[in-house]
Amino acid sequence: MFRAYAQFTVKHPYIHALNLFTMLSVFVISGYQLLANENLIYAAGLLLVSIPTFIFAKASDYKRKYLSTNS
Repeated sequence: MFRAYAQFTVKHPYIHALNLFTMLSVFVISGYQLLANENLIYAAGLLLVSIPTFIFAKASDYKRKYLSTNS
C-alpha cells in the first residue's frame, strides 16, 4: 500500500498536495473545535488524521529510498 501511494505521488503530485491540504484542514479545524467547544466528539477528527499521516510518512520514506532520481 505504501509503495502504491508513493508511485501515485510521483504520477499525480497535485492530487497528493490536495490530500495533504485536506488532512491539514481537518486537523486544524478539529483542533480548533476541540479547544473552542471543549467537546470530545471533535477528537475524532484528530484520530481520522492519524492514519493517513502514517501512510504519507511511510510512502515518503519509500519514495525517498527507491523512487528518487538521484544518479
